[in-house]
Amino acid sequence: MAEKCQKCLTEKDFHSFIKFGAVSSSALFYTAPAKARDNNKDGTKLANMKLHIQNDTEGKPWIWVVDCANMKMTHYTEMSFNVQLMTLLSHEPTLQEVWVLRPNAWIKTTAAILKKMSKTNVFNKLKYFEGSNIDIFNKLQTSGLDSNTLRWLIEQ
Repeated sequence: MAEKCQKCLTEKDFHSFIKFGAVSSSALFYTAPAKARDNNKDGTKLANMKLHIQNDTEGKPWIWVVDCANMKMTHYTEMSFNVQLMTLLSHEPTLQEVWVLRPNAWIKTTAAILKKMSKTNVFNKLKYFEGSNIDIFNKLQTSGLDSNTLRWLIEQ
Protein backbone atom coordinates (compact mmCIF):
# COMPACT_ATOMS: atom_id res chain seq x y z
CA MET A 1 0.00 0.00 0.00
CA ALA A 2 1.28 3.46 -0.94
CA GLU A 3 2.41 5.75 1.84
CA LYS A 4 -0.03 8.64 2.41
CA CYS A 5 0.65 12.20 3.46
CA GLN A 6 -0.02 12.15 7.19
CA LYS A 7 -0.61 15.89 7.35
CA CYS A 8 -3.40 15.73 4.76
CA LEU A 9 -4.91 12.67 6.46
CA THR A 10 -5.08 14.69 9.68
CA GLU A 11 -6.17 17.98 8.04
CA LYS A 12 -7.89 17.71 4.66
CA ASP A 13 -6.06 19.55 1.85
CA PHE A 14 -3.24 20.65 4.17
CA HIS A 15 -0.99 20.94 1.11
CA SER A 16 -3.66 22.19 -1.29
CA PHE A 17 -3.08 19.45 -3.88
CA ILE A 18 -6.58 18.83 -5.21
CA LYS A 19 -7.64 16.82 -8.23
CA PHE A 20 -10.41 18.85 -9.84
CA GLY A 21 -10.85 17.68 -13.39
CA ALA A 22 -9.16 16.65 -16.60
CA VAL A 23 -8.28 18.01 -19.99
CA SER A 24 -7.68 15.59 -22.83
CA SER A 25 -5.99 12.62 -21.16
CA SER A 26 -4.37 14.63 -18.35
CA ALA A 27 -5.72 14.96 -14.82
CA LEU A 28 -5.73 18.47 -13.37
CA PHE A 29 -4.38 19.14 -9.87
CA TYR A 30 -4.85 22.49 -8.13
CA THR A 31 -2.51 24.06 -5.61
CA ALA A 32 -2.91 27.47 -4.00
CA PRO A 33 0.05 28.39 -1.78
CA ALA A 34 -2.12 30.94 0.06
CA LYS A 35 -4.56 28.14 0.99
CA ALA A 36 -1.95 25.55 1.96
CA ARG A 37 -1.18 25.36 5.65
CA ASP A 38 2.31 23.83 5.49
CA ASN A 39 4.93 26.53 6.04
CA ASN A 40 7.74 23.92 6.07
CA LYS A 41 8.83 24.60 9.65
CA ASP A 42 9.57 20.91 10.12
CA GLY A 43 11.27 20.51 6.72
CA THR A 44 8.83 17.86 5.44
CA LYS A 45 6.97 19.87 2.81
CA LEU A 46 8.99 18.58 -0.15
CA ALA A 47 8.73 14.96 0.98
CA ASN A 48 4.99 15.35 1.38
CA MET A 49 4.63 17.00 -2.03
CA LYS A 50 6.55 14.06 -3.47
CA LEU A 51 4.06 11.69 -1.83
CA HIS A 52 1.16 13.61 -3.36
CA ILE A 53 2.74 13.59 -6.80
CA GLN A 54 3.56 9.89 -6.68
CA ASN A 55 0.27 8.73 -5.16
CA ASP A 56 -2.40 11.20 -6.20
CA THR A 57 -1.39 11.37 -9.87
CA GLU A 58 -1.36 7.55 -10.03
CA GLY A 59 1.53 7.61 -12.51
CA LYS A 60 -0.78 9.01 -15.21
CA PRO A 61 -0.41 12.22 -17.23
CA TRP A 62 -1.24 15.32 -15.22
CA ILE A 63 -1.16 19.10 -15.27
CA TRP A 64 -0.35 21.11 -12.17
CA VAL A 65 -2.35 24.32 -11.80
CA VAL A 66 -0.67 26.64 -9.28
CA ASP A 67 -2.84 29.58 -8.26
CA CYS A 68 -0.81 32.44 -6.80
CA ALA A 69 -3.81 34.56 -5.74
CA ASN A 70 -3.58 36.16 -2.30
CA MET A 71 0.00 35.07 -1.65
CA LYS A 72 1.78 36.91 1.14
CA MET A 73 5.36 36.72 2.42
CA THR A 74 4.45 33.77 4.67
CA HIS A 75 3.56 31.73 1.57
CA TYR A 76 6.88 32.19 -0.19
CA THR A 77 9.26 29.26 0.00
CA GLU A 78 13.01 29.39 0.48
CA MET A 79 15.20 29.07 -2.60
CA SER A 80 16.59 25.67 -1.57
CA PHE A 81 13.01 24.29 -1.49
CA ASN A 82 12.32 25.79 -4.93
CA VAL A 83 15.47 24.20 -6.38
CA GLN A 84 14.55 20.82 -4.91
CA LEU A 85 10.96 21.13 -6.19
CA MET A 86 12.18 21.93 -9.71
CA THR A 87 14.53 18.93 -9.54
CA LEU A 88 11.64 16.72 -8.42
CA LEU A 89 9.39 18.01 -11.22
CA SER A 90 12.12 17.62 -13.84
CA HIS A 91 12.24 13.89 -13.05
CA GLU A 92 8.46 13.50 -13.17
CA PRO A 93 7.75 11.91 -16.57
CA THR A 94 3.96 12.16 -16.33
CA LEU A 95 3.90 15.93 -15.68
CA GLN A 96 2.60 17.49 -18.88
CA GLU A 97 2.48 21.18 -17.95
CA VAL A 98 2.50 23.61 -15.06
CA TRP A 99 -0.11 26.34 -15.33
CA VAL A 100 0.59 29.34 -13.11
CA LEU A 101 -2.52 31.43 -12.46
CA ARG A 102 -2.26 34.98 -11.23
CA PRO A 103 1.56 34.96 -10.97
CA ASN A 104 3.16 37.69 -8.92
CA ALA A 105 6.58 39.30 -9.30
CA TRP A 106 8.13 36.93 -6.74
CA ILE A 107 6.94 33.84 -8.64
CA LYS A 108 8.12 35.15 -12.01
CA THR A 109 11.48 36.28 -10.63
CA THR A 110 12.06 32.97 -8.84
CA ALA A 111 11.20 31.03 -12.01
CA ALA A 112 13.53 33.22 -14.08
CA ILE A 113 16.42 32.73 -11.62
CA LEU A 114 15.87 28.97 -11.44
CA LYS A 115 15.67 28.74 -15.23
CA LYS A 116 19.07 30.46 -15.55
CA MET A 117 20.58 28.14 -12.91
CA SER A 118 19.16 24.93 -14.33
CA LYS A 119 19.19 23.03 -17.58
CA THR A 120 15.95 21.19 -16.77
CA ASN A 121 13.15 21.15 -19.31
CA VAL A 122 10.46 21.74 -16.67
CA PHE A 123 10.54 25.46 -17.49
CA ASN A 124 9.39 24.67 -21.03
CA LYS A 125 6.22 23.28 -19.43
CA LEU A 126 5.36 26.56 -17.64
CA LYS A 127 2.37 28.55 -18.87
CA TYR A 128 1.32 31.79 -17.22
CA PHE A 129 -2.32 32.87 -17.01
CA GLU A 130 -2.63 36.43 -15.78
CA GLY A 131 -4.94 39.42 -15.89
CA SER A 132 -8.51 39.73 -14.69
CA ASN A 133 -10.65 36.66 -14.03
CA ILE A 134 -12.24 37.23 -17.44
CA ASP A 135 -8.81 37.33 -19.11
CA ILE A 136 -7.77 34.14 -17.31
CA PHE A 137 -11.10 32.48 -18.15
CA ASN A 138 -10.67 33.31 -21.85
CA LYS A 139 -7.09 32.03 -21.91
CA LEU A 140 -8.05 28.83 -20.08
CA GLN A 141 -10.88 28.22 -22.54
CA THR A 142 -8.32 27.75 -25.29
CA SER A 143 -6.70 24.99 -23.19
CA GLY A 144 -9.66 22.67 -23.69
CA LEU A 145 -11.26 22.88 -20.25
CA ASP A 146 -14.98 22.18 -20.05
CA SER A 147 -17.27 24.88 -18.60
CA ASN A 148 -17.71 23.22 -15.18
CA THR A 149 -13.96 22.81 -14.70
CA LEU A 150 -13.36 26.38 -15.85
CA ARG A 151 -15.97 27.74 -13.47
CA TRP A 152 -14.55 25.74 -10.55
CA LEU A 153 -11.07 27.04 -11.25
CA ILE A 154 -12.04 30.69 -11.61
CA GLU A 155 -14.13 30.57 -8.41
CA GLN A 156 -11.21 29.43 -6.27
